Amino acid sequence: MKDRLLGKTRSAFMLLMFVTTQTHFSALAGPACPPPPPPPPGGQHPALLASYATRPPWKVAGVDYAVGVPAMTTLTDWQLLSGPGIGVDTSATNGHVSVYNTSNVVISGVDFSLHGGAYLFFVNSPNPTVTNSNFGGANLAAVVSNVISTFNSPSLTVSYNTIDGGGAGQGSSLVGVMSGGTTTLTYNWLKNFPQHVFEQNTQNVPYAVIYRNNLIEQGAMQSGAHLNFLQFDTNSNSSSSVDVEYNTSYQIKQASSGEGYQFYANGNGLVQNVTLAYNVMIAAAPGVGLPVPVSSLSMSRMVHGGGSQNAGVAHDNYIDPTAAYGWLYYGSFSGWKFYNNYNMTTGAIQPGSP
Repeated sequence: MKDRLLGKTRSAFMLLMFVTTQTHFSALAGPACPPPPPPPPGGQHPALLASYATRPPWKVAGVDYAVGVPAMTTLTDWQLLSGPGIGVDTSATNGHVSVYNTSNVVISGVDFSLHGGAYLFFVNSPNPTVTNSNFGGANLAAVVSNVISTFNSPSLTVSYNTIDGGGAGQGSSLVGVMSGGTTTLTYNWLKNFPQHVFEQNTQNVPYAVIYRNNLIEQGAMQSGAHLNFLQFDTNSNSSSSVDVEYNTSYQIKQASSGEGYQFYANGNGLVQNVTLAYNVMIAAAPGVGLPVPVSSLSMSRMVHGGGSQNAGVAHDNYIDPTAAYGWLYYGSFSGWKFYNNYNMTTGAIQPGSP
């Protein structure tokens, strides 16, 4: 844990050093795009839940409806972006788009996977939005921080995007926030990431998280990495709410392992007011007989708490812990409540943390 935190902190400082030395230029901006349409029917993995003894009664992200970039979306080459505060660097192996000192910027309908791939960051730019965009490409393996990053740019929204981290690589996370406000990740397809999906690094300012309706699959693909679908770094007790609902996660054995959703502060603070509900969490070992041997496990624990008063509630989650050591990191859930969490392989209610 300490090694992973050190690596994450080093990546954050490298990002800060990088973004504060870039040349900034801008051009004319286009109008903000309207919100995307409702998610279409027919998910990426329609048969994912077909063999289980029980499944959720609601429509499941990536199974019953698709997430990510909506079908038929017309995408623009990232190298053609322009507007107030926007800078574009077309370096062959370090392509990126930056936004400086500009509020309410909307990046919509952009293909960041072209020309080998590019990453995106916001500096001193409150309320940024990234939507209807595609991220990928071989260059992302060399990104040392995050595919989408903010520094002092509170209230990031990332919705209806496909973010492919490219598998093994140096990156710490697909989305990394070094800001306060409300961070929103909804209806994204988040896949093939070297280590983490989302890092919320917030110190001494209020913050909230809305993390809903995403499809998450295949992380910790870099040797020596540590899996987390969600990781915090905070020295304060300032989380007004952390809402993790209606996500689907699917993990098989990769180069490294770790936990799924983590609500441990990785600092002196406490992550409080958590709702972990209506999620589908699968740790699988396709083609491996039962019981799954330790060498074939895909995860350690599926959820790691951060015990404190008013820490959180976990309910109505549907779980397949077949290829995990267990669904809960025992001893980390002081102050939590559990009810109606189901093991999909048996149909039985999962016990809470002792």
